[in-house]
Amino acid sequence: MAGEKKSLHPAFAVTNIKHLIPGILDIKQDEYSSWGFLFEIHLQAHGLLFLIDGSTNLADIDAVTEKQLDALCRQWMFATMTKDLMLTVHKKGKTSKEIWDHLKTLFQDNKGSRAAHLESKFINLKFSDCTSVDDYCDKLKSLSDRLSDLDFLMNDKRLVIQLVNGLPEEYNTVASFIQ
Repeated sequence: MAGEKKSLHPAFAVTNIKHLIPGILDIKQDEYSSWGFLFEIHLQAHGLLFLIDGSTNLADIDAVTEKQLDALCRQWMFATMTKDLMLTVHKKGKTSKEIWDHLKTLFQDNKGSRAAHLESKFINLKFSDCTSVDDYCDKLKSLSDRLSDLDFLMNDKRLVIQLVNGLPEEYNTVASFIQ
């Protein structure tokens, strides 16, 4: 109808995606699961999940706005990844879904080798590599969480055993209580 005003989609009001999706997706890190989870939540909150999951646009969004929202989604993706990763994926996809699918393949096809690398870091982490007990515990927990993101679950017993094994001799008394 003439004179009918078109409303602006709420996604266009997001001014800094980095506040909503903290952390940067990096091919050298293993935080894809966390990044993907947060990204999906963000898209779902704005009614844009259809851009990456292949479902049909159920909202009343015209084709022009849908293209603009897809471009916005790609901008969000690129803003939350390293430059090297961005240069790799932007060549592989022209839509948000194509980029999303490529990222998924890129990160999940390497699960075995990535997990082996993290497992090695986990096993070889020593207290002397850290600045404090808190730092040591945080690094072990972070490696454990990253392994879990790759579907290599780490139980609490294994985490505690590794924690104790990496402590220096002066912590032997504390280590015996922990065990």
